[in-house]
Amino acid sequence: MDLFRKANKFFLSKEYNKALELYILIGRLYGINELVEYQISKCREKINGENIVNNSEINSLLIPELYSLVEKTPIDSYQDKLNDSFSYPLVTVIITAHNTQEFIESSINSVLLQSYKNIEIIVIDDYSNDNTYEIATRISSSNSKVKVFRLNSNLGTYYAKNLGIKKAKGEIIFFQDSDDVCHFERIERCVNSLLKNPNCVAVRSGYSRIDLNTHTVITVNDSIYRIGLITLGVYRKVFDDIGFFNCTTKASDDEFFNRIIAYYGREKVSIVDLPLYYNTMRENSLFSDMVKWKDKSSIIQTVSNSRCNYVKEFTVLHKEIDKSKYKEVFYYPRCKDAINVDDDMSKLPNPKLPIYISICSIPSRIKSLEKVIQALNHQCDFFHIYLDGYENIPKFIEKLHHKAKVVICNDKNTSLRDNGKFLLLEELIKENKDGYYFTCDDDIEYPVDYVNTLLERLYKYQEKVVVGSHGVILSNRIKKYFSDDRIVYHFRKSLEKDIPVNILGTGTVAFRVGIFSRFCLSEFKFPGMVDIYFAIECKKNNILQVCIERHNNWLKEYSGISETLYKEFVINDSKQTKLIKDNYPWGYTPILPLLSEVNEFKSLIPKLFFYNR
Repeated sequence: MDLFRKANKFFLSKEYNKALELYILIGRLYGINELVEYQISKCREKINGENIVNNSEINSLLIPELYSLVEKTPIDSYQDKLNDSFSYPLVTVIITAHNTQEFIESSINSVLLQSYKNIEIIVIDDYSNDNTYEIATRISSSNSKVKVFRLNSNLGTYYAKNLGIKKAKGEIIFFQDSDDVCHFERIERCVNSLLKNPNCVAVRSGYSRIDLNTHTVITVNDSIYRIGLITLGVYRKVFDDIGFFNCTTKASDDEFFNRIIAYYGREKVSIVDLPLYYNTMRENSLFSDMVKWKDKSSIIQTVSNSRCNYVKEFTVLHKEIDKSKYKEVFYYPRCKDAINVDDDMSKLPNPKLPIYISICSIPSRIKSLEKVIQALNHQCDFFHIYLDGYENIPKFIEKLHHKAKVVICNDKNTSLRDNGKFLLLEELIKENKDGYYFTCDDDIEYPVDYVNTLLERLYKYQEKVVVGSHGVILSNRIKKYFSDDRIVYHFRKSLEKDIPVNILGTGTVAFRVGIFSRFCLSEFKFPGMVDIYFAIECKKNNILQVCIERHNNWLKEYSGISETLYKEFVINDSKQTKLIKDNYPWGYTPILPLLSEVNEFKSLIPKLFFYNR
């Protein structure tokens, strides 16, 4: 034991204070045995004649003493002496956050002040409703190393981590919770360990749990620090080989680490045996179900039933499936759990019915269509794609195989145009098949939480509404459809709460198929007007349309798109205007009766709406 040898050396050279400091530290790290107790008493006897061992002093470790422990261990620096131009790899540190406004700034700062400088910080806000996002954004505005993204639903830390991985540019990726901090040498020491061990794909270090009130270390199972899963750093190629984190709310760092071991072998993980990560003890933290307090300064860490069940499930899965299939099982984004878990372990919607996505596309948007398909592929069960004016099926669609049905129309006289988004709906209703129906455009950038968010909103309203992100409220005095006599909630813009509307843009719509008892696409007489036709269909069936809450730029258009229906009809919208006038009333007149039918709808009733009766 190096520390014990150093302590003995100090004692023999009569540097009793230094020896005492190290013997006490040894007692904190490894526990008191007869030899350590004897050496402490001998030091005290030499210093002031006392030979009493103060156990409370040994058990209460301050944070600066953790730093002192790290400082006593020299950095084993990596130097490529054969290559003068060697530069250290870019490291990404992903910080996930949910309602941690009191801690987020300290957490980010602890990474910004790392001794390792080639670093970027990705903060993922998991739908906080406090000032967490605003604080992180403020920091990013003054430091280019920090980039901030946010989810539009609270889907859990591992869903957020996976988004961070997709955004990361670093060759090596580390993680940190937003209520935790780290030693300023954490990244340097861990990266050096990886570089010194080129066969390794991952590295772990120690973590200590910290009491927020006393700023002292809380011992875990009688240890001041343990080698932790949250401390994991990995080469990004690992995610290419074995997939993303499983999207539970907790314990998926355990699953991911065991997946690494199963795929690469335990010897491919390097260990830095120092407390470099500091985990705050607070109520409602992700590990609170594992903690039993022994006394004010120590806890017993156990495994909860749900975590235990999860370990059993993933251990079986790791053995049952071929290792080369790991990345096919642990894909991202996703709407359903990869592994069966207890209810408290997941925030995914886990729909029991199939998810259908229907898209209409024109040839000039083939590049953006490919991006749309790629973004939504893991968020649905089936595509229906209406190719308006295409000569043949693009290869990226052919690769979908049985997952997609494609309809090509290159005859302008018979083209359904955007009405083609609802071909599949008509078929499903005729065949009495249920599911969740999403209509999407070929020019919108759909986020990783798109389907999950819309499903969550459908669940909120008992699946009795149509939800979307682009809404319009019409005035009954309207004389021209594309005019100022309407209120538009544009999908690019933020919306603070859900709002009932008259029309939803069908590039952003979702609903349960079963809310329609019949659907006849032939009633949509003109192409290029599907938003209005669908709104009228909802109106006839007394189906409420809701424009959902979201943050700014949750959805946005791909750049370089020139052909749009708005540009085509903004000058001459006589057909749209006539259709609106033929189906009066609009505004809140048809909406209000619907809002009183279901308790969950009542929150949508505006306090003031006299202006639009």
